[in-house]
Amino acid sequence: TPYQAIVRSGLAAGDLAVVVGVGGVGTYCVQIAAALGAKVVAIDVDQKKLDAVSEHGAGLTVNSAATDFKELKKQVKGAAKEWGCSSHSWKIYECSGQPGGQETAYGLLTHASTLMVVGFTLGKIEVRLSNLMAFDATVQGTWGCKPELYPAALQLITDQKITLKPFIEQHPMSTGPEVVRRVADHEIDKRVILVPDWQ
Repeated sequence: TPYQAIVRSGLAAGDLAVVVGVGGVGTYCVQIAAALGAKVVAIDVDQKKLDAVSEHGAGLTVNSAATDFKELKKQVKGAAKEWGCSSHSWKIYECSGQPGGQETAYGLLTHASTLMVVGFTLGKIEVRLSNLMAFDATVQGTWGCKPELYPAALQLITDQKITLKPFIEQHPMSTGPEVVRRVADHEIDKRVILVPDWQ
């Protein structure tokens, strides 16, 4: 999913990539963007998740629960300047699937920016749609990943440009219902792989 979002956004080496929400999807969005040569800012409300991605591609992490939006945007602009990235044409990936994350991502739009909506929520947000016109910006949704993109995505793993192990955990398939409950209750932070254990 994040690989398709990055491809569709037209991310190039040297671009500023801003990933809002670094859970199971956003973690890999950070790594893919960094592997492709982008400078990456990660934004989340969970400091533990931010600490993890700071070791796997994020050059700047911002805890949006502890930082007001004006300061958050200032930090992103400062990082872009420090890294020699453009002050416009940012690639923004909304991976949180939360109304607050979507508002943050939309609020970061600047001239000629692209916002890829990857996360899903039933919650509604209020935005000024005219910002798209004023900034000549683009917002696009993306769902899943087309099979023709799989080889390039898998090559990043084979080439060890993306790390999986710190972000996944395995459980016996027979414990599936309990694991699903634990995921729903936010007791498991990692991506779960259910391994068949029936004889």
